[in-house]
Amino acid sequence: MKPHRVIILSVLAAALAWAQSGRPPRVALVNIQDAILGTTDGQNAAKALDDQFAPRKAAIDEDQKAVALKQSRLDNEKLSDDERKRLQKEVDDAIVVLNAKTDQADADLDKAQKKTLAELGKKMVAVIVEFASSTGYAMVFDTSTSQAPLLYAENATDITSEVIAAYEARHKSSAGR
Repeated sequence: MKPHRVIILSVLAAALAWAQSGRPPRVALVNIQDAILGTTDGQNAAKALDDQFAPRKAAIDEDQKAVALKQSRLDNEKLSDDERKRLQKEVDDAIVVLNAKTDQADADLDKAQKKTLAELGKKMVAVIVEFASSTGYAMVFDTSTSQAPLLYAENATDITSEVIAAYEARHKSSAGR
């Protein structure tokens, strides 16, 4: 089912419940990205990604310094035409290689982040559903993305910190790793 249909059906179900009960449904807001990063699992995952990609970042930084040094020679030293052409070709070639390395590293990091967020996201959504149903919320909207359809919610409560606490309580064993 498409996401917008789920949202429409959720809003209609909440409106029906409201009409039957005579009181407005309880609406909650949660920033799932902040909630995931606020957990011990999320912080450990972020550190693991940093550790995994730090060597590549360091290598790219060194390559950038080398290119900058060659560019400085081009800009500041008096060189023969042949030497200038050779050095300019070296700079151009190094920039192409550097851009390819950077693009690949960015793509690999993005893929690893998405995989990690998907794994932790499943656990977080389960906690949010459990928390919302046990505390009487009819709807919970994710505010972490600009694609969220919520534009206004009167009397909505931000439950991000409560969800983090519930996640930590539920996943104590994995948080201690």
